[in-house]
Amino acid sequence: MNRIVKYILTAFASAAIIAYLLIAFAFVDNREQTLTCRNINVVITNGDRSSFIDAGSVKSILLNCGEKVIGERLNKINTLKLKQILSKNKAVKSINVFPTIDANLNVEITQRNPVVRIQCENMRCYIDDTGYTFPLSPKPDLNIPVVTGKISSIPKSENEKFMNQLYEFAVFLQKDAFWNRLIEQINVTDNRIEIIPQIGEHVIELGSLDNFRSKLNKLQKFYKYAMPAIGWDKYKIINIEYKNQIICKK
Repeated sequence: MNRIVKYILTAFASAAIIAYLLIAFAFVDNREQTLTCRNINVVITNGDRSSFIDAGSVKSILLNCGEKVIGERLNKINTLKLKQILSKNKAVKSINVFPTIDANLNVEITQRNPVVRIQCENMRCYIDDTGYTFPLSPKPDLNIPVVTGKISSIPKSENEKFMNQLYEFAVFLQKDAFWNRLIEQINVTDNRIEIIPQIGEHVIELGSLDNFRSKLNKLQKFYKYAMPAIGWDKYKIINIEYKNQIICKK
């Protein structure tokens, strides 16, 4: 087969594919103009870890928001407005709303992944794995550290530094299997940290969050080699804030 014939066949094949796609798009567009929405399908990702929102509440919001959905023609549904309505829930990270050719409206929601719960005197919120803060919810029972006490807001620059460090600290705890199991409560006083572990009767004085990784690494070695011999309840306070030192108080 010479080149000219191959070229002609390739051109015809390409034209056929383009024609098919145009017809298919026109068909889908025509169906959207004539079909009315029969149902709302809601899919919530990462719902196994947190449950800030569920499919039932999403449907209820959409059916009572003042925007016609069920019975409305697919091409008339204002999906942008529906996304804006659902985005009012700050626990929602991302939303995708789109009609399908089987006359349904699909809603795909990704929830935020909190890494720490702040229940301080002057601040109550979650921080997620991107550093975003959003309001507390009484609904989820999340296995994440709780921060108590009072976070200093003066000066502003120091507060911002502390919150950034607290976020990094919480992400570290979530990713580290050992500390994720061990630490359940973090107490803040003048932006200094005390840790209440899940084992033993002691409090860990971390001090500032500067160099927290090296401080915890030092403590982990102390736990591994010293505590089994001397006992987990021997000390009331274990101070690890100073370099190359661990100070224990009964």
